[in-house]
Amino acid sequence: MIRQNKNFVNLKMVVFIAIYASLIAFSLAWYHTLTNINCDLTQPISSNSVKADSSEGAAQNCSEQLHFHWIKFYGINGLIYGASLFAFVTSIRKSNKS
Repeated sequence: MIRQNKNFVNLKMVVFIAIYASLIAFSLAWYHTLTNINCDLTQPISSNSVKADSSEGAAQNCSEQLHFHWIKFYGINGLIYGASLFAFVTSIRKSNKS
């Protein structure tokens, strides 16, 4: 049986924590971006490249896209944090069985 170096295990833990911290920062930035999106189209649109037939249709489209982005946000974050939690729990169980 090959013994793992204690420093290697500590390095893996530091890398895991660094990746997890960056994912949390990314999730928080994404969350704040989604919460700051305003689908109220009473304000004039400054871009000439976006043309809408009616403000109600554009507001509906914005609302639908915003809901889709929230679904992606929760789905991707659930997969990321769920997978890391699953890996953490299985590694603890594996080390307890040894």
